[in-house]
Amino acid sequence: MEASDFSLVEETRKGIDKAAFQKVVEQTNLSFKEFASYLHVSGRMIQGKEAHEKLPLKVTEHTLFIKKLYEFGIEIFGDVERFNQWMQTPNPVLGNEVPKSYLDTISGIMFLRNKLNEIAHGFVA
Repeated sequence: MEASDFSLVEETRKGIDKAAFQKVVEQTNLSFKEFASYLHVSGRMIQGKEAHEKLPLKVTEHTLFIKKLYEFGIEIFGDVERFNQWMQTPNPVLGNEVPKSYLDTISGIMFLRNKLNEIAHGFVA
């Protein structure tokens, strides 16, 4: 297990609170409602929590996977706006779906990470 994988496991086990969740949502340039829909939870469930309250494990894990994907994408594209544009543009390699539509599952996020890896190595994705 790589150090980054280990830290993701540890961070997931510790959990994130509502305040940390909101920071991730802001980083993605997605609406709160849209972000919550990718996690398959109601926005009310999260909004009902206090800022310091921890979110459920599955919500935490999914949120952290999205956070890591965005960090990697911004690194690859060199700029948050360029990455957000890629995430919101229909892509022929993805059957003309927008990449952000894959955020609803961990496997979809991993699939996008692989596509970003391909871009980093000069392949069209």
